[in-house]
Amino acid sequence: MAIQSAAYVFDDNSREIERLETQARAIAPEAAWLLDSIGVQPGWKAADIGCGPIGILDLLAQRVGASGAVVGIERDKRFFDIERSVIARRGLHNIRMVLGDALTVELEPASFDLVHERLLLINVPVANQKAIIDQMLALLKPGGTIALQDYDRISYACYPEHPSWTALSNAYREAFEANGGTISTGRSLPRLLRDAGVQNISTKVHAAITERGDIRRMDALAMLEALHTKILTLGRFSPREFAAHKQALVEHLSDPDTLIVERLLVQAWGTKP
Repeated sequence: MAIQSAAYVFDDNSREIERLETQARAIAPEAAWLLDSIGVQPGWKAADIGCGPIGILDLLAQRVGASGAVVGIERDKRFFDIERSVIARRGLHNIRMVLGDALTVELEPASFDLVHERLLLINVPVANQKAIIDQMLALLKPGGTIALQDYDRISYACYPEHPSWTALSNAYREAFEANGGTISTGRSLPRLLRDAGVQNISTKVHAAITERGDIRRMDALAMLEALHTKILTLGRFSPREFAAHKQALVEHLSDPDTLIVERLLVQAWGTKP
């Protein structure tokens, strides 16, 4: 039986678009580093799978140039429409958006020089991860590059420790995984590529400490808001208790003496035989 696409882990609310746009800005330098390390060339044809409302389409468009082409694939109509309006506003004529699911979208096979995903695999079960990688490889030319970027929460911590950080982090993990996400995806990327037969695999891990004023410093709260309904469904907190924990965490993260160690951003890439 064919694997069905997984539902989106996070709640469907207006703040989710803002969270994704903020996240994309925060990790744009790491994406640029990856594309430069791969050596994306003018004239390449590239695809960004599950690009969301921003993705890395602009970074790809700059590198492939007018002689190249970029295709963004997104299944959520809200995100699709936002990305299309951004493309039109910026005059990025070498980008084409396709509304469709990563597992079923119909694009010409073996026609791309680069196929990329960022923070897509982490949101789906392992079986879907493998199916998505197989689909990405099917789109690649022989010798083309597959590139993955996903978080791993193993490093995510604050110091001094705080009871509300611990309680909310545990609830987030439980709700995220109960709804199909896989928070340890980052560390598995090289293995996923090897198991799919990818060659010449490289891996880079980006780690960061966020100072006060860094747009990522309050990301833990944005992530909790994105899973608000699903966390409350677990029954571990009443709405009042959840709100009290979040307020305590706001105060702790606002203290300049609180150290935040970010999630690892793991990048893995290689070539199709």
